[in-house]
Amino acid sequence: MKHLTDLLSGRTQPTTRMAQAALTLLGGIGHLYGTALRLRAELYRQNRLTSYRAPCPVISVGNLTAGGTGKTPMVLWLAQQLRPHKRLAIVSRGYGTPASQLPGQPAGITLVADPDGVRLAPPQAADEAALLARNLPGVAILTGADRVRLIRYAVAQYGVELILMDDGFQHLRVQRDLDLVLLDARHPLGNGSLLPGGLLREWPGALQRCDALVLTRCATGSLFEQAQAVLTRIAPGKPLLRADHQPTAWIQPGREHPLALSALAQTPVLAFCGIARPDSFAELLARIGTWTTGLQSFPDHCAYTRAHWDALVHRARATGAQALVCTEKDAVKIPPDWLHAAAPALPLYFLRMEMHFLAEPVWLRQRLAELVGH
Repeated sequence: MKHLTDLLSGRTQPTTRMAQAALTLLGGIGHLYGTALRLRAELYRQNRLTSYRAPCPVISVGNLTAGGTGKTPMVLWLAQQLRPHKRLAIVSRGYGTPASQLPGQPAGITLVADPDGVRLAPPQAADEAALLARNLPGVAILTGADRVRLIRYAVAQYGVELILMDDGFQHLRVQRDLDLVLLDARHPLGNGSLLPGGLLREWPGALQRCDALVLTRCATGSLFEQAQAVLTRIAPGKPLLRADHQPTAWIQPGREHPLALSALAQTPVLAFCGIARPDSFAELLARIGTWTTGLQSFPDHCAYTRAHWDALVHRARATGAQALVCTEKDAVKIPPDWLHAAAPALPLYFLRMEMHFLAEPVWLRQRLAELVGH
């Protein structure tokens, strides 16, 4: 699986004729997929397909490739900047249980949080939505397939004055006032092919319809220069911001007092995660000096069960680990009672991440000020 992901992302090249043939076949399917998406985008551009104009500003955060580029840390950063000035709602597709199966929820909507507090936790709530709800009290967070419905509900019920649309770049049915696209600086276009032969969701030319590009995981100037050389040819004139989502602290669920990144340097831990790029979590742990006895990876958005947890505890003890560590997206899906079920207790820590701009994002701050009327 990791080898396939490396091929699709462009980190490695096919080494056998069979692998090359498979990528060529998948690339052909992706070409047809991309052609259909380009036609759809053109129909929206010509107003032959109609899009919805919300009664308040809409900011979209999206990406061009499948997999993690840091959208959740970016949405969190934006919400933290905007929350003091406007009543906010965050809307996204989500991966939770369909709203129709949840009693007491609005039709077609999974209401994860409203201005009065958190309403749902995983597995009913999507993991990213639950993470945002925990970090953004007072912000309405809604998920569902119909984002027009989500926006209308948020405005009507809570008097929302600004919408953050998570993973919205391909959601052309909603007009937006600011369209940000995040790209992994290390491989901004993957291997250059569309799904399923690569990681691209659309042809790179689609970047011309966004307002700005944000290069994430862009820790070095050389990475920025390499990506800039590619992207300025594809989307000339677009502002290009340089960012990295960086670890800030270890947090133990239920004990929100942060610990220094060095706190676990002398403690053997078993790491686990269910994210798009588990290798990036492993690299991050190594970078901050965490002593790991291994990494257990699960599918992205994995809905953890008690069996998963018991197996992790068993493996941790078998490898001599004295704690378990994971991402915050994983931690929100571990019920508190699981943490106390094993004897002796095996503590869990998650790594808090924050979006950090490596150069002051003057252009972005000016646009946000315009949207909030400052």
